Amino acid sequence: MNPKWKNIWNIAKMAGLLIVIFGSIGLVEKEYSERICLSINVDIDNQFENYFINESDIIDLITNGGERRIVGESFDDLNLKAIETELLNTKFIQDAEVFKDLEGNLMISINQSRPIARMISSKMSDRYISNNGKILPLSKRYTARVVLIDGTFADNPTLYDLYETESGKQLMDLLKFIEEDEFWKAQIAQMNIDKKGNVKIYTQVSKQVVEFGKPVEIQEKFMKLKIFYKEILPAKGWNSYNRVSVKFKDQIVCE
Repeated sequence: MNPKWKNIWNIAKMAGLLIVIFGSIGLVEKEYSERICLSINVDIDNQFENYFINESDIIDLITNGGERRIVGESFDDLNLKAIETELLNTKFIQDAEVFKDLEGNLMISINQSRPIARMISSKMSDRYISNNGKILPLSKRYTARVVLIDGTFADNPTLYDLYETESGKQLMDLLKFIEEDEFWKAQIAQMNIDKKGNVKIYTQVSKQVVEFGKPVEIQEKFMKLKIFYKEILPAKGWNSYNRVSVKFKDQIVCE
């Protein structure tokens, strides 16, 4: 065969192959886009042993209590982004991903919000503070064992997100420090926070009230507090003091 015609023939074969490939892809995509939702699969990450929500709660939410049809609907008629946004607007959900698989199932992956403190108040219902600073309601299904917070701070009904204020950010720094330190997480039972943001700490093992002051210079203050527990109390006796203050720079005040 003439080399010129041979090249033309090879180009024609390649063009034909590409047409077949893209045609097949188009048919697969059309079939996929028209596929109906066969089922809803929910995966909830409970790595922190949070059990605020379960699979039935998620399905009830996205189906509006069974009034909105999802199973049996075409994926063309389902707004997956809107479903995802609806889930993210739920306080107990920190992150959500909604997608369809090749088998025709609606896949929902959920990460729950993780409480790191509980605000207790005589003026209003108790609430949680989550690891991302959001204020969460209590759950009838699950009670988290976390540090308790009372005082004027816990009586504030306008708290929604601690990261919206500088004092809230400072408190989150304190709560995260406690949460990430195994020793202090086990020792600190409760904190009292007044309207100026001053913190008092009550521990599990001793009767002393710890005057922590504002939640700043956190690591330095806990180092001083550790000196108090490891060196001063063993030497003076565990019941020698009723109060210890670490709020002043380079000082430990015991009374």
